[in-house]
Amino acid sequence: MKRLLYILAILVSAAADMLGQEKVPYFCNEEDAVLEYIRTTAEGDVKWYHTMTIGETWQKGDSTFIDYTSHILNHKRKPYYGDEPAQLQACITKDAVTLDVAESVAAVFRTMLPSGARITSSGGESSLPSDMAPGDVRPDVHASVKALGLTMKITVTERQVLRQETISTPAGTFDCVVVRERKVEKGMGRNRHTVADTWYARGIGMVRHDTYSPDMELQTSEVLSSKMSR
Repeated sequence: MKRLLYILAILVSAAADMLGQEKVPYFCNEEDAVLEYIRTTAEGDVKWYHTMTIGETWQKGDSTFIDYTSHILNHKRKPYYGDEPAQLQACITKDAVTLDVAESVAAVFRTMLPSGARITSSGGESSLPSDMAPGDVRPDVHASVKALGLTMKITVTERQVLRQETISTPAGTFDCVVVRERKVEKGMGRNRHTVADTWYARGIGMVRHDTYSPDMELQTSEVLSSKMSR
């Protein structure tokens, strides 16, 4: 009888561990973690180096908020946008991680424009559920950013989970879900229409991001090159 109870306890514990793993978000919530990416063109030339640094995490009710920065350098390791990293934030609940697409663009503008420039953003919440599965379809995203009297609109549609896949990058091997979406940006001298496939790993977030033209010709590929702590 004791042996049976022992086996049952192990099975219950294993089941609990599995359930816990299923809820691990598709984002990095490890304070002081530094994720480094390299983006290359279809020809294999370096377009930029991207560093994402996880800052403070804090609780508000049932949500965990994560402050993080994103800094992009060109192939010569000079600032691609502003000199300073963009200041960003993610929200994690037990069911999903949510990012603000509009505020992400506004944060980049803040690194490029004078400190007194009025920059506003609206819309643009994009969530990635912790239980994503192939065939799932995510809601469209509509975002708007205004700066210096000009407006940029970002629309993300046809968001679908394609498959589960294990891939290897210079940072290691990761079990991922692959999400495809169509993105249109209009305004502020930028009119761009792309399709993107993004590989997300639990506890990490983006591991790989491929962008294509509307007719599915590869344009760029960004992969996680390293993960370390400050």
